[in-house]
Amino acid sequence: MTDTMQGLNKEQLDAVQTINGPMLILAGAGSGKTKVLTCRIAHLLQQGVRPYRILAITFTNKAAAEMRERVDRMAGAAARDVWLFTFHAFCARLLRYELENLNGYANNFAIYDTSDSKNLIKQVLKEMNLDEKRFPLPAIISHISNAKNALLLPDAIMSSRWQKFMMLIRKSCRPTMP
Repeated sequence: MTDTMQGLNKEQLDAVQTINGPMLILAGAGSGKTKVLTCRIAHLLQQGVRPYRILAITFTNKAAAEMRERVDRMAGAAARDVWLFTFHAFCARLLRYELENLNGYANNFAIYDTSDSKNLIKQVLKEMNLDEKRFPLPAIISHISNAKNALLLPDAIMSSRWQKFMMLIRKSCRPTMP
């Protein structure tokens, strides 16, 4: 048993020593999930698995940073190219990598959070001289969300659908209109 496996129970040891195929670790808080994952990554690297063939995804930035620190400490320079991310960071990286394969899209996009989105919509309303009371943010956000859920591309929205989109916004805002 190597140092990477020291202190693991039988189930954890089985998970760490499984080399072939993907693995999903589901367990409660404080059960050693991070330890198992970091030990498994270090073990895979010790077994000659190329770092770029290892993907570890977690939910929080804190957990990802902790895992990265542990893997780096256990495996050294070999761990540098391991794909270790949060779900959001992985998806953003994948989009940036693959987006250039789609015509017309650049990979230098920004991802807006809720606050960014609201500020942008407010800015657009102001630039268009539209009253926020007549065009409430929640209604506009809802219609934008519906367009995204329908997988409408910007060109489709800006064409004939834009007219319908604006009518829907006006209709949903009607109770506040004079």
